[in-house]
Amino acid sequence: MPESLAVGIERLRTEELQPYLNRLIPEYAQDHVQDGSWTPEEAEGRARSEVESLLPHGVDTPDHYLFAIRAQGEDVGRIWFARRQDAGGRPYAFVYDLLVYPQHRRHGYAEAAMRAIEAKVRELGLERLALHVFGTNAGAIRLYQRLGYTTTNLLMAKTVGAGPRRA
Repeated sequence: MPESLAVGIERLRTEELQPYLNRLIPEYAQDHVQDGSWTPEEAEGRARSEVESLLPHGVDTPDHYLFAIRAQGEDVGRIWFARRQDAGGRPYAFVYDLLVYPQHRRHGYAEAAMRAIEAKVRELGLERLALHVFGTNAGAIRLYQRLGYTTTNLLMAKTVGAGPRRA
């Protein structure tokens, strides 16, 4: 990332939320279709339902933090994280989405945005930042590994074909 790269995060404005969700929901649905957990017919409805349940008050939903990523005054993406609790009741932050628009990728904006979010998480008094990444997203996996994230859970699958059918 160039030294002169000036990247900031700004709280997402209400009018910026719906265009973001209009992009997020179909992409999230497709990821679940691709990983085999949802059918194409149900995917968009399930994705919409999940996102709406997480953000019932939009950008004003308590413990959810939605930001626009800006670079040199230009809108280059979005990032969303929330305060959650683990099974032991310890609070932590969870990144729901990091989006850098395609025309702005490979310029260091995602890395800079993640570092800015890490600072916000520390300001909130949280010590841990977690996230999920689909296994097919090799670029994101490399980014998070470069930033020091480690694998905490790994789900794997293999297509073996259909076996004999039972009557």
